[in-house]
Amino acid sequence: MTNAQCAIKLMDELSMIKSLTKVIFIWWTFLFSSFVLASYQTDLEKLKNYLDEKQYTQAYEYSELLADDLAGDLTFDFMAGVAAFGAEKYQAAIFAFERVVILDPRSYNGRYYLALSYKKVDNLHGAIIEFEALLATPSTEKSFTDDQRTNVVNQLKSLKRQLKDRNKSWSHEITLGVGSDNNINSGSSEDAITLPDGTLIPLFDTSKATSDNTYQARYALNYKHPISQYQKLLVDFVIQNKHYFSHDEYNRQMLSFALKYEHQLANNSTWHLGASTAPLWFSSEKYRTQNALNLGWKKPISTASDFGFNAIAAKVKHFVYQDLNFERYQVNAFYRFQSQFQHLFLLNVFQDKNKRGFDHNNRKAIGFSYIVGYPIHENFTGNTLIKIEKQNYDEPNPLFGVYSDSVLSAIATEIAYSGFDNQIIKLQLSFQDKYLDSDVAAMKIYEYSRLEANLTWKYAF
Repeated sequence: MTNAQCAIKLMDELSMIKSLTKVIFIWWTFLFSSFVLASYQTDLEKLKNYLDEKQYTQAYEYSELLADDLAGDLTFDFMAGVAAFGAEKYQAAIFAFERVVILDPRSYNGRYYLALSYKKVDNLHGAIIEFEALLATPSTEKSFTDDQRTNVVNQLKSLKRQLKDRNKSWSHEITLGVGSDNNINSGSSEDAITLPDGTLIPLFDTSKATSDNTYQARYALNYKHPISQYQKLLVDFVIQNKHYFSHDEYNRQMLSFALKYEHQLANNSTWHLGASTAPLWFSSEKYRTQNALNLGWKKPISTASDFGFNAIAAKVKHFVYQDLNFERYQVNAFYRFQSQFQHLFLLNVFQDKNKRGFDHNNRKAIGFSYIVGYPIHENFTGNTLIKIEKQNYDEPNPLFGVYSDSVLSAIATEIAYSGFDNQIIKLQLSFQDKYLDSDVAAMKIYEYSRLEANLTWKYAF
């Protein structure tokens, strides 16, 4: 074989090796791409499953593991934002949804959840900007459903109202209402009582349950004075009149004035110290006054939950029945969190000490309350309260020789409509029942049940 033939053969072999190498490279590239794509789809599917099952904490933790490789992908960023939002990691949600709207400025869900995330971290200005962008962007606006548009408009109204209220030093409220009460004097359902010796005594009308309809008016003034970035002074003044159609002897007027100093600490907890006075008149005659000092503290656990306590020392002075003067020492602790609904758990303990030596009026009480607030439909919201309280007295009732220990239970519900600017209409229903733990029939004079219904209109400005 000549040198020229050898050279030609060598070139053919090199060309074949080059072609084979190219084929192998393309094949491995395709194989690797298929593997990466399958892994990508598997990762997103697993993340989606977490979200579908509303396992937001697991979804958030898993998205953090994927972020280095997948951040910047539109689908991943949106799901990561939803996971962070559901896990209450709102700052992480903001970062994710910001990437979504950069990649797709017309994304309704991306910008909507970005606005909600801003709202959660109390960046009201940022939330307003994003909601307004939803309404202002033509391409996004065309894709709106009527429900989406209504939701955005309502969110904007609420945020602007919050921002306006936050910046106000003075605020006012006027409330008008009508109602019905089947036991305005917390009277007994009995017509007569039987004494331990068997004597039957008819009850006066003032001791028996009395029903009536009511109308009322209330004015409240609030003043907020910032001392520094973390300190402020709050002043509250309330005057209220409640009148009965048929029993004007039970008409009552209440006045209250409260002054409170509030200080936010470095760990975001807040404590306050305050004083208040609240005189009460019955049928234009001064009945009693309560003067109190209060101390409180609360700390946020997250943007959706907090806990704290309040302590109150009060002195109640009666002007008609001075033997009823007493001091009250009260402590309550609370825990509050918000998910789809807002939940509040309250434990309350107090002690009353009579100042005239009538120890049968001294009592200790412990009570538990649960309040849940919930959306109903668009501008309708509701809340429901359940309360139970156990009261124990230091000494027996001197008239009947037995203790007046009792259990007070209550349930109340309220529906509010806030579709008007600065106005709220409320329908309130409540029921109370006081039961005495005594076998003495005469003690039933201290038992009662009470059902109230009220319709109110409030205007805030």
